[in-house]
Amino acid sequence: MAFFYLLLFLLLLFGVVGAVVYFFSDLTSRAKYTILAALILGWLLVAGYSYYQNQRRIHHDLLYYRFIHDKPLHCTTPFGQKVEVKKRYFNFVSGTMVFMGKEGSPYAELVVPIDRCEE
Repeated sequence: MAFFYLLLFLLLLFGVVGAVVYFFSDLTSRAKYTILAALILGWLLVAGYSYYQNQRRIHHDLLYYRFIHDKPLHCTTPFGQKVEVKKRYFNFVSGTMVFMGKEGSPYAELVVPIDRCEE
């Protein structure tokens, strides 16, 4: 997230510098339009990335909500095995966003990333 804020700050800084150069310099029209296009492209990329991260967070929240309310999730392990993740057999580790198999369950020590799960 820090990288995102750094990128946003740099785009703001370049936007201000670009506006000063655009209005108060003797650059050609082509150079001015190139600067403007680069700034607009940067802002569109930041907006697209922000939208993607927000949709991903919403999806993770929905999966976590279903897991907490003991509804099964259909997941695929990193090895390609299909697993039904239930609260009875798994714990959720929020730091790494994975489901870990509980000891004594058939899925003991199995790690399933939340990104590989569906409703």
